Amino acid sequence: MPKDSRARTRAIRALMTETGLNYTAAARQLDQAAKAGRDDIAAAPPAPSMELHVVPFVFACTVPATLDRHALAQALADQLHTLRRETTGEEYEGRADVVVLPQGWEPEPQLPGHVSAMLLVNAWAVRPWSREGEWEAVVTDFYDASKVWVLARYPVPVAGHPVAMPLDNERALALYNGARFVAHTGGEHAELPAGWDPLVAARRAELAAAVREPRGEAAGQDLPERVPNARGGEAKTSSSSRRPYRVVDRFYQGWYLRSGDGTFDADRGHRRGLQTMDFATLERTRGPLRPVAPPTDEDCAAVKAALVGAGRKAAGSTLVALFRLVQEDAGTTREGGARYRVMAGREGSWESEDMVRLAWSVGADLAEKESRFDEAAVAELVRVIKGWVTGPDVFVEVAANLAWLFSKVADETGGWPAVADRPLQPGQRVGGHPEHVVEAVQHYLLSQTSAALA
Repeated sequence: MPKDSRARTRAIRALMTETGLNYTAAARQLDQAAKAGRDDIAAAPPAPSMELHVVPFVFACTVPATLDRHALAQALADQLHTLRRETTGEEYEGRADVVVLPQGWEPEPQLPGHVSAMLLVNAWAVRPWSREGEWEAVVTDFYDASKVWVLARYPVPVAGHPVAMPLDNERALALYNGARFVAHTGGEHAELPAGWDPLVAARRAELAAAVREPRGEAAGQDLPERVPNARGGEAKTSSSSRRPYRVVDRFYQGWYLRSGDGTFDADRGHRRGLQTMDFATLERTRGPLRPVAPPTDEDCAAVKAALVGAGRKAAGSTLVALFRLVQEDAGTTREGGARYRVMAGREGSWESEDMVRLAWSVGADLAEKESRFDEAAVAELVRVIKGWVTGPDVFVEVAANLAWLFSKVADETGGWPAVADRPLQPGQRVGGHPEHVVEAVQHYLLSQTSAALA
């Protein structure tokens, strides 16, 4: 074992890179090898295999309002070619798809002349993905590079600093399919790194042959339909030749596109006896189908205005509105599909489950206490959300979008104290809700605040 402290540190970091161990564990393994009189680390586990994968995350940053969105996406994508891991000093090559999202891009009230930009980053790299913590570390590496570049080019106060939110595969694909523009790493790095071509070819062959189930909700999963650096600066427009990733049929049953073969599976289809179908059969037997799409700018503005107008009754008003919506569905007989229409866009997600549970528990309780909610806000929220689920052309997923809009209002108006009344504040011993109830409400409604995303 090297005796010089610098040499020892280099040896430890080399072992970290080889094995994926953290600093302390690598140092311990090095010491154990020295005590055993060995010059090498024969007992070290084999190095994980290197594979090509992608991790998606939303990148939110504050930029000048006059900035061209497509130019921002392309400029950022062009920067994400060489990543450096701060914890180990390791450098590796990467590529990125940067997608302009329709959400966000709203004026920042504390920074005149600026907007909050929302971008989806698909971060590609050849890494030892089986190594513990590698998915999260790659997101951090790409986020660090994105943050450094944005702040150097568009400096803002700390309150406006960028944040990142890792996404599950399903949510990332839904955002990608609803976007209109995607930029790919270009310039001097438009070509793929050395050694990537055979990995991409193998990936394409695997995807063409595979018929796999989506891999669930966990963060850090692959986007199976994508390969890195397709063509640069791709303008995305709606096309009948590109199937939506999610659709809702006339029975309010949600369906998602399977990976590989272009067919659709139903949410909880096994339990409901619903078989896999191709798009034409699904349209013929259960249509008309509505693709799941993001909310319009007008609807986002209406929801935010209702919440801002409700002030400290915003949380209560949201829960009461949700209660009225699920209560209406509970009294309606409908053939098949999700029990509640507000769940059909992404049935089974934790947001949808929490939303309905809170509607029936806290929302039902608050509905009997007129002083705890703002009737005008409730009526407006019910109007907008009903439009999301009953519109003739598209279906807007409710749970995650509503939480996102509520989180934006909370960020912009002063946090939880500004959007929830006294009984919903933590630590209220007299007249307050139990602590676990307050935490459950916050966990859902604040799930996409800047603090939660960070």
